[in-house]
Amino acid sequence: MNNFANILKNLRVKRGMSQADLARLLGVGRSTIASYENGTRKPDHETLLQIAACFQVSTDFLLGNYKGNNNEIPAYTEMISEINQLLRSTPLPADKKTEIINELLDYFRWKVEQAQQDLSEKEE
Repeated sequence: MNNFANILKNLRVKRGMSQADLARLLGVGRSTIASYENGTRKPDHETLLQIAACFQVSTDFLLGNYKGNNNEIPAYTEMISEINQLLRSTPLPADKKTEIINELLDYFRWKVEQAQQDLSEKEE
């Protein structure tokens, strides 16, 4: 299997998607996804862009040109992707989604401040 095949399969599995799920999102057949994942076929440019957008990664990452570990997405990228997917799939009004995002941001700011304080106290 080539880098793209491994990376695509890992992304799909991490998201809990079947080949059929991904195929529906991309507007292709399930066998096309299977071909991508077993390395016998590569997507055209437009499909590669769609796959990158679907998983919220760069095309460089998909093609194995990522300087980190090609099989791992940084935790924050995966978390942001999951939040984005959840908010897109939830039939809430835009103002409620914005409220949720703002609460998450407030929480993260607070956690970062707490972590910084902990580090400062350990250095003293």
